[in-house]
Amino acid sequence: GRAASRLRTMINNRLDPSAHYLLDDDEKKIEYKEDEKQTSCGVFTVNKEDHTFGNVTRIHLLMDKRVLFAGYRIPHPLYAIVKMKIRTTTETTPCKAMEDALTNASNELQHIADKFNEALRKYDNEKAAVAGSSEYADL
Repeated sequence: GRAASRLRTMINNRLDPSAHYLLDDDEKKIEYKEDEKQTSCGVFTVNKEDHTFGNVTRIHLLMDKRVLFAGYRIPHPLYAIVKMKIRTTTETTPCKAMEDALTNASNELQHIADKFNEALRKYDNEKAAVAGSSEYADL
């Protein structure tokens, strides 16, 4: 009846999940607009990203002593868009600061992945050694 009809409408009104990570033909991944009111300041619009990207990038930006301000917002919860505002000293530019932050974040994530894979290999080797020992052969 009516409940089933409402449920179908709710399901049909939701966005296709790929709309949150696949760029449309006319979309750019990232765009930059200089702030006309403040020097060394601008806003990046990053498409198909969310709080994960925003937080990690903001944290790495704030580690940079040349960055005076770094903040982000998600304009609307249904759309995967991050607006990231960056203000820097005159020693660098917002674009260079963003590039450095993304490089540092990428290096850190690669380090975490390497450590995880190393621990997984160690665990698998220890597990194989225990399974192959005569102490547990009768189990």
